[in-house]
Amino acid sequence: MKVSSKDVISVNNFSFSYPQTKKPAISSMNFTVKEGEFFCIVGANGAGKSTLCDSLVGLIPQYFLGTTKGQVLVNGQETTKQTVAELSLEIGLVFQNPFNQLSYTTSTVAEELAYGLGNHGIPRSEMLDRVAAVAKKMRIESLLDRDPLTLSGGQIQRVAFGSTYILNPSILVLDECTTQLDPIGSEEIFTIIKQLNDEGVTVVMTDTETERLSMYADRILLLDNGLQMGVDKPQAIFAREDLEKLNISTPLNYQLTQELTKIGILDSPEFNQDIILEKIKEVENGYR
Repeated sequence: MKVSSKDVISVNNFSFSYPQTKKPAISSMNFTVKEGEFFCIVGANGAGKSTLCDSLVGLIPQYFLGTTKGQVLVNGQETTKQTVAELSLEIGLVFQNPFNQLSYTTSTVAEELAYGLGNHGIPRSEMLDRVAAVAKKMRIESLLDRDPLTLSGGQIQRVAFGSTYILNPSILVLDECTTQLDPIGSEEIFTIIKQLNDEGVTVVMTDTETERLSMYADRILLLDNGLQMGVDKPQAIFAREDLEKLNISTPLNYQLTQELTKIGILDSPEFNQDIILEKIKEVENGYR
């Protein structure tokens, strides 16, 4: 989908500190996310990625208490002026650990998918339709009668993803939701994410797979120790010379481009770096 000029998330000078801590977990965040954008957040462990994700969906400060400054707006409304339940219809969060997302009150995948719908008072006939549609999109139709606790990691992640997406939020926040999966399971989840984004869902994603982010992100927010280091296109973020210092791995396609630049191959006006990067991405996609 083409990225709109409309801001669906606005983070204005936002800071948050957990109780009994001396240092803010995130400090002075200022950025926007456009409608239809594939927006990624990158940072080392402890950079503040999960705290920021929790803030975007209202869990901070409504569930995780602490000290806040500034504001977070979702579709023009402050998150503090809506309940988490109300926000879940507009912006949904998929956790890194899918077991943290289960209700633990259901005995089948179908019931787990429908759990949030029941809390919102959705009629049974509509519930059944939505469960069937989401199960197909998440590729878990054959699992609907299974107990969620008997599933594999990749399967349970798709169930957790489906339980969020079934509420039809226009924005999805994905907090490293592929990092605990094997390469096949990770690729399956990412394929679903990209499809949803192509269909118009705004995606905010944190992930350690910089190779993947470099191929699909429209823009990247770089964090370090709770501070915003920059917001820019992947080409600019991954060309930074301080990535190693920030414990961020440079994608192989960018490493190759940098090496070619060092030896002068890309200096000629006949070469276009962006075109070369696109060609490298095409080759990488061919192996996936």
